[in-house]
Amino acid sequence: MKTMTKKTLLPLQLIVIVCLSYGQTDDSANKQSINSGDPSSTLFSDLSAEVAKLRREVEDLRKSHNSVGVAFSAALRPPIVDTEGYGQTGPFQADTNLVHTHVITNVGNAYSPRTGAFTAPVNGVYYFTFTSYTWKNEANIGVALYKNNEQVALVYEFQDKGDNEDFASNGATLQLTVGDEVYMVLPSGFQVTGNAFKNLSTFSGFLIFHV
Repeated sequence: MKTMTKKTLLPLQLIVIVCLSYGQTDDSANKQSINSGDPSSTLFSDLSAEVAKLRREVEDLRKSHNSVGVAFSAALRPPIVDTEGYGQTGPFQADTNLVHTHVITNVGNAYSPRTGAFTAPVNGVYYFTFTSYTWKNEANIGVALYKNNEQVALVYEFQDKGDNEDFASNGATLQLTVGDEVYMVLPSGFQVTGNAFKNLSTFSGFLIFHV
């Protein structure tokens, strides 16, 4: 068996020494470049800021996912009814808040069956819809959706002699801040029909997402 001579070992030792020296030099250069504010250092800072931003967004999403939902539906019950449970609300001499006293759903308890108003519990985008039913002829019928004393949506019609039963619906998407109120109004001189046993004239809303 042939043995490795000293002449062969010497070049190998030189190669190892050169490689080690190069690695140390390269590490030193990298440390200096990071500390000297070169482009690689700026990139590292930008990435750190982006990671921090993503962490905050994930935390916000987690909080939103774990937050209590908000949704409600309520129906109008007339003050005086006939033998089948039907009755009229209105007409009144002035615009009057329409109170849907029969609560169907009230997740989050943001709707008040006492005042008829929905009060936003969180900042967010909400959707509201309402349906008005009328069984009456020769009368102005209709209701309006309000946000903080401002009319947002309206349905109305004059019922003539040949038309005594109608449904009408409308809705709106609203961005609300905490404490904003959304409610229904019966315009002056208008009326709407309800039933003691059936959910005919209704008011509903729910939170779409937080903002």
